[in-house]
Amino acid sequence: MCDSPATTGKPTILFIADPCETSATLNSKAFKEKFRILRYQLDTKEAFLNFLERHEQDKICAIYAGFPAFKKIGGMTRSIIEHKSFPRKNLKCIVLCSRGYDGWDLDTLRKHEIRLYNYQDDENEKLIDDLKLHQVGNDVADCALWHILEGFRKFSYYQKLSRETGNTLTARAKAAEKSGFAFGHELGNMFAESPRGKKCLILGLGSIGKQVAYKLQYGLGMEIHYCKRSEDCTMSQNESWKFHLLDETIYAKLYQFHAIVVTLPGTPQTEHLINRKFLEHCNPGLILVNLGRGKILDLRAVSDALVTGRINHLGLDVFNKEPEIDEKIRSSDRLTSITPHLGSATKDVFEQSCELALTRILRVVSGEAASDEHFSRVV
Repeated sequence: MCDSPATTGKPTILFIADPCETSATLNSKAFKEKFRILRYQLDTKEAFLNFLERHEQDKICAIYAGFPAFKKIGGMTRSIIEHKSFPRKNLKCIVLCSRGYDGWDLDTLRKHEIRLYNYQDDENEKLIDDLKLHQVGNDVADCALWHILEGFRKFSYYQKLSRETGNTLTARAKAAEKSGFAFGHELGNMFAESPRGKKCLILGLGSIGKQVAYKLQYGLGMEIHYCKRSEDCTMSQNESWKFHLLDETIYAKLYQFHAIVVTLPGTPQTEHLINRKFLEHCNPGLILVNLGRGKILDLRAVSDALVTGRINHLGLDVFNKEPEIDEKIRSSDRLTSITPHLGSATKDVFEQSCELALTRILRVVSGEAASDEHFSRVV
């Protein structure tokens, strides 16, 4: 942490998250000559405001918020933005490395003309050379692919039994809950199945949903259906994906799907979308994967469905009370697969998101905002 008063008249960038230290932009002559760098590790809201008060003379023109942003102190709220110590006078922008911006008071940012940018790689805004388009969607889709495979084949559960028993025959027999030879397709009252030819419904078909669809179709041979509030007109005519409207009519269609992948954002409209009524219409033995937001699932209804067999497998990369993970979900290793919200957590995304965020700061502070910046500008 750097907590010394400004010694130059340079505008200051406040880093509340660590950037990629090998970033070409961060280490460039232009960046070093133009800005003073100030680092701070968030602890409490009060400590942060005290820190800002000590640095009142600094010309903080931008805040690099990285991935965690201000979640630790309850988000970027009006009480923080309008606090006397907050650098509203000089602050031009706040940049995120994540797509999500939960916990931000957008109206108050807009009121004080403070720009907020999130990460996007679906359109080339020509901020950096060699932009890897759809990198986040691709990497999150890898996570979906793993959870879906876990649901159909239960590889991790078999791995656990193999480590415990040290014997292939014993591991398979233990999974089947029987003595004698076990082929490996039985898991008590369940079966390991091939995903090939099975129907998968993707709830939401944004950039992540599309990458999930491609991987499941071409990687696993699944039949893809998608559900949103309107048909996707940008989809290639060569794609055979079937559209379903996201409204009350979807309930009557749920029986046909072997797997459902949630890639929807967290909004008041999507909270507890996967509830008891939804699950009662689903095919028994459903594989349910959530990559969207934890509160899209009614956890009590989902837990009950795991007990009754309505759900054969639950794959989660996001959680209802994140960062906490429900104990029932953690303990059910035969019926669940969990990852700690790391769908996009690759070196590729970390480096590219940092480069985009730092370049964005350079442009905004220099008054060179791109004409197509609306792709990543939230406010």
